[in-house]
Amino acid sequence: MLVEATNKYEELKLKDKELNRIPKAGEKFEVTEERFEVLSKSNKYNTAFVKKVEEIETAKKEIKAETAVKKTKKKSK
Repeated sequence: MLVEATNKYEELKLKDKELNRIPKAGEKFEVTEERFEVLSKSNKYNTAFVKKVEEIETAKKEIKAETAVKKTKKKSK
């Protein structure tokens, strides 16, 4: 899951255990669902250190080749 760090790491001068450094506010990194729960809700500081980044899925457009068909009419006499 992609998350973005809040300014709480810098305010409390806390190093992230997995990154082994203090993430800057706005920095994006990957965490597991369990780690997200701890960093966002259930920690001893009762504060959110990260917020979930909404990933925008881009729609893939399928391009189909079209063949032109020439229609002709026979002229009637």
